[in-house]
Amino acid sequence: MNGHEHERAIDLLTRRDVEGIADDDSRWLEMHLQECEECASFDRALSGAEHSLRSFNVMASASLVEATQARVRARAEQLRERESRRFLIAISFAMGVVFSTISAWIWWEVGGWMVERFSLPPIIVGPGLVVSWLLPAIFLGVMVVAFPESKFEGSVVQLFMKDRQKGTR
Repeated sequence: MNGHEHERAIDLLTRRDVEGIADDDSRWLEMHLQECEECASFDRALSGAEHSLRSFNVMASASLVEATQARVRARAEQLRERESRRFLIAISFAMGVVFSTISAWIWWEVGGWMVERFSLPPIIVGPGLVVSWLLPAIFLGVMVVAFPESKFEGSVVQLFMKDRQKGTR
């Protein structure tokens, strides 16, 4: 037996009960364990260690269980909030596309009417319509920069957890 076969057997032994191995690898491993006493003893030792670990009871303290449950609930709330935000963003995006398309068509018609009615050159009316179409977005962007909101610190549950952790320290 060469070292490569031993390495392969040890690798297969460590993966067998965790993630599973292919049938061909399982047959090769069983044949190798019948022939190689060193790998068979490693298998027995690994099985003994696994059995010992499974028979040992680990008890978590009440505070650890409570803290873990609170963190799991906070994370679940955070994921629910994220999912609802994604849904609202998707609806907002769809509505924006629809209204932008409708308003672009209306502005295009208004521009054509202005060209005909006032005998204006189309090269002047086109950019003017684009600027007037974008003017509300430009105005809102300036307002957001000029008057920023206070920073959002997270959900109510996260704030509660922060206050609770401060109180326990």
